[in-house]
Amino acid sequence: MIWAIFKISYDPINNRPAEGGICGTAFFVKDRIFVSANHCFNKKSFEPNAGYPKVKTFLVNENGCIIDNLKIRKLIPEYDLAIGEIDHPCKDIAPYIVEHEFNVGDIVYNIGFPTSKSLINHEFKIKDDQLIVENIHLRSFEQEGNVTNILPRTIRGNDVNLENKIVIELDHTSEEGFSGGPLLQKTSNKVIGMMSFLVPKTQDPHAPVAAIRMCDIMQFLD
Repeated sequence: MIWAIFKISYDPINNRPAEGGICGTAFFVKDRIFVSANHCFNKKSFEPNAGYPKVKTFLVNENGCIIDNLKIRKLIPEYDLAIGEIDHPCKDIAPYIVEHEFNVGDIVYNIGFPTSKSLINHEFKIKDDQLIVENIHLRSFEQEGNVTNILPRTIRGNDVNLENKIVIELDHTSEEGFSGGPLLQKTSNKVIGMMSFLVPKTQDPHAPVAAIRMCDIMQFLD
């Protein structure tokens, strides 16, 4: 089970329409611990959009289950990694099984919530100066491809900055909203990586997508 990262900025005083939506994907690796991309879940995720006094950031899945008792335990920008924690377990949480062994040529797939098409409908209201989510309906999407390279990459951009870090490079491109989601082996359905970034077109005109290896992520959890 994956979770969409949702951020809504709102103004309870002037009653302006709320602003925001999906800003990435997250998944659980333990009953109360989830991971996502740093560029999806950094401190800006907890700051209101310009002109708004308040913000609500939460996780939501396709069942409409909402987790808003979350906190970010660690930000590791050198791996584009955010590690989050919730106060108590949720019945909808099913942690992924992690696999460290994989090879170039493996068939893989990733799951996420692309911002352009995942949100089907939602209903919000403001009560006692707080945003109440009454209903939210999402749909996740999958992308499938192959591992083409496992190699060091240096990426310097506005959102992602990696310095000679080994990544899993794939033969397909991606889109906004998949970042932070799991990359899984097709044969085992175990997670081998976390979706991170598109290789800049100046380096590759086909802009393949890359993931951070779970073996690098798990060192920050043990």
